[in-house]
Amino acid sequence: MTAQQITEMVLTPIPVAYRKELGRNSTRDRIGTHDTEWLVRARTDGGLEGLTIANRFMRAFEGFGKSEGTVEGLTTLLRETFLGRSTDEFLEMDAGKVVGVKTAFQEVFRKHGWMSILAFDLVGRESGLSCVDMLGGRQRDRIAAYDTTLYHQDLVDPEKGAGQVAEEAAASYRDGYREFKIKTGRGGRWMLPKDGMERDVEVVLAVREAVGPDCKIMVDANFGYDGHMDLLEDFVRETLPANIFWLEEMITADVSNYRLFRNMRDRLGCGAMLVCGEVDRTPISPVFADLASEGLIDGYQPDTVGAGFTNWQDIERQLEPTGVRSIPHNFGNGNFGTRAVIIYGAASKSFITLEDERHLPNVYKADGFTFENGSYAVADAPGLGLEVSEETYQGLYSVNEVQIRF
Repeated sequence: MTAQQITEMVLTPIPVAYRKELGRNSTRDRIGTHDTEWLVRARTDGGLEGLTIANRFMRAFEGFGKSEGTVEGLTTLLRETFLGRSTDEFLEMDAGKVVGVKTAFQEVFRKHGWMSILAFDLVGRESGLSCVDMLGGRQRDRIAAYDTTLYHQDLVDPEKGAGQVAEEAAASYRDGYREFKIKTGRGGRWMLPKDGMERDVEVVLAVREAVGPDCKIMVDANFGYDGHMDLLEDFVRETLPANIFWLEEMITADVSNYRLFRNMRDRLGCGAMLVCGEVDRTPISPVFADLASEGLIDGYQPDTVGAGFTNWQDIERQLEPTGVRSIPHNFGNGNFGTRAVIIYGAASKSFITLEDERHLPNVYKADGFTFENGSYAVADAPGLGLEVSEETYQGLYSVNEVQIRF
């Protein structure tokens, strides 16, 4: 089969809405009601279309004198990387599976991992292979998902306080979710440290009561307990009745502090996993490699789309001897990110669960990757199996597209 050539690319900002207003986390003010997917569509001379998003690139803005974070810089990068290339130039294949990146693209895919997802999608569509099979084959038929939208909602509606977070968790339970991640770390910035810890405890216990004893509850402090190991110990002790499944980024990654943290967790009889790594932009960077090799963390969390499929394949090869599990970060990736994690998680042996932002539908067609009873079905479709609704796209979004051609 003759490989097809990429003849056109289209870049379009696509709004994506949350189902509610999201409040603060420990460092950011209110997240709000909407985000953006920087949708990239690559088209070939044979009529194929592959997809990815360039959110990681567009969020890297550091000033008008630099290319990253600008549409001009992104269109230049896409033109230089993809335009005029054949679909068989990117990935090393063996019996329908991706075993590496071809030499000419190793550097750019390592830096811009989201590009590797586009290469997977194009090759999969051309060959009729699902990206799940290209990643090594199906390990599971359904992907567990957790509601990641329980931010500091008590500060959005102070009158209800912790009860507001519990109400939202109960509503999510009625919608079918059975796993919930709660943002903590209020005392890092928005409250006095001890008051923030006490509110964190109140919220966690209220959510546990709202969703019952059988659901998984995770907490994420976004480093909000830095400098307050004593209060972190109080938090872990006071939330023991909630049976927390994992403790995420409670403090900044550091071997000595994580050794203290792990010893404290064990001494208190807490069975929660310790997980971190969403901030690692060049995985696996030395501090996280040390945490994994010394048995100080149980899960590692670089971003799914930011790292991309080929970097995540390499991450899992490195983590395999350590037993550290894959928990890819997904917040900020929109509906595209949900699909990317479903695909990767279906093929990963060490994957645990999908971070679900619960976005409303935007530009993609409905398909067989449906949510029910706490998990997503993994449909069998070429590539990512994700299709743009051309009617919706043309009616709402095409006015802002940027076309990249020869």
